[in-house]
Amino acid sequence: MKLSLAKAFAFISITLLTACGGGGSPSPTETDIQTNQLVITSIEADRLMYTKLTAFTIQGYSLDKGLTINSKNCKGLALLAGGTSNKQVITCTIGAVGKAAVVIDGVLAGGTLVKSQTFDVPAPQVTMVTNLGTAVVELDAVATPLTTNNFLQYVNDKFYDNTIFHRIVTSGIFVAQGGWVTAVPAVQPGQRSAIALEVGKGLSNVKGTIAMARTAEPNSATSQFFLNLSDNVALDTASGGYAVFGKIVAGLPLLDALAGVATSTQYGLSDFPSQSVVVQSAAQTQ
Repeated sequence: MKLSLAKAFAFISITLLTACGGGGSPSPTETDIQTNQLVITSIEADRLMYTKLTAFTIQGYSLDKGLTINSKNCKGLALLAGGTSNKQVITCTIGAVGKAAVVIDGVLAGGTLVKSQTFDVPAPQVTMVTNLGTAVVELDAVATPLTTNNFLQYVNDKFYDNTIFHRIVTSGIFVAQGGWVTAVPAVQPGQRSAIALEVGKGLSNVKGTIAMARTAEPNSATSQFFLNLSDNVALDTASGGYAVFGKIVAGLPLLDALAGVATSTQYGLSDFPSQSVVVQSAAQTQ
């Protein structure tokens, strides 16, 4: 994506985001400054978070002299109003994770590269707070981008807040399933279209992982997910497989607390917890 700083001052955006990337460029000389030579001294990012808007601050000299900004893996490039010849701020939404996942280039009108800066983007994490404990789930956006993006959209829409785990199974398979029912209980409104099944990606239904729940139709997952309370590797292939897309990296005791909840048949649902197990909030924290 390209953005001309000389022509794009009308773009306006707002963000509150912290982190910075690597890379380097020569320091400007007195001649550069005196002759209004365009120089970029630094490009720094605030918080780099997958799927989130990030602000990049460009500092230097004569930045209004026909500079074009190119981005890789950062969508919706826009320029904030109020920039100067020494400082400009652009925003875009992070679209990849990993080392040097995002690249920001400053290029002159003739195609000369002024500065290139790369930025490392960590794997996304969601902090899930329940009345039985808190867990941090790290999602695999590289192996399962479709499933990860789907889950994050529900998280960022606050869809899971104040929903319950409506199914806890501790016989045969050991899972705690949620993402569908409110504490009333009632079906949580706002479900989106089903997504394609992402299996065979090197991820397995072992204890501590998160996977998508679905019907007998493989490509039917919407908002419901389950936590594997023990190793359930049979689910990797059962009925076409169940898509694992992340793992708990903090708060594993929550699994044992979930496994200890008594269940019965209620509201026409088997394995329904006898006490409410509420997801008080689920928020993307990395």
